[in-house]
Amino acid sequence: MRTSESGKMEIQVIRDHLDIVKLQQKMNDIVFDYLDTSNNYPKAMRGLNPLYTQVTTYYKEYLDNRAGELPSANTYWHLFIDCCAKLCYFLAVSTYYSSNELQKTPEKVEQLLTIAAYSLPSIDQEENEQLLSAIFALYSEVVKDEEKTVSLRNAVLEQKGAVKQCMQQFKLFVEHEFTEII
Repeated sequence: MRTSESGKMEIQVIRDHLDIVKLQQKMNDIVFDYLDTSNNYPKAMRGLNPLYTQVTTYYKEYLDNRAGELPSANTYWHLFIDCCAKLCYFLAVSTYYSSNELQKTPEKVEQLLTIAAYSLPSIDQEENEQLLSAIFALYSEVVKDEEKTVSLRNAVLEQKGAVKQCMQQFKLFVEHEFTEII
């Protein structure tokens, strides 16, 4: 890892691949320190935001350099998309609980939960199945619209957590993210 101008740790890109092990480790440390053990949501959000920015920027640049062509669904990309989905979920949780729940919850939380659900691979594995349930539960709490929640759940389950589909969904999300910035 190296330190950026802002003083935050950046995850290195080695031979065109983001260091997934370091990304996962950094994310797990933040989740453990600020979500699991202390409920310090603002601090978790501040720690996860730079990781989220780096991951989305990396994926956008990676795809741009390949004329938008998705990478093959190998082990690296499976781990990458799995990590991205979890990062989006944890960022949504920390953002949601950092804001005043009585105010209108930002659309950003809904978007993060939606992409977390759509980009989570291997939803038939117990760990990801449980995470998907947590995503849907928070989504339901955020949007307060059961029909919308059921619709998301059905669309995600129909996709079956196929890695290529997850990467395609994340690609569309990242493209939308960068379009909104401009």
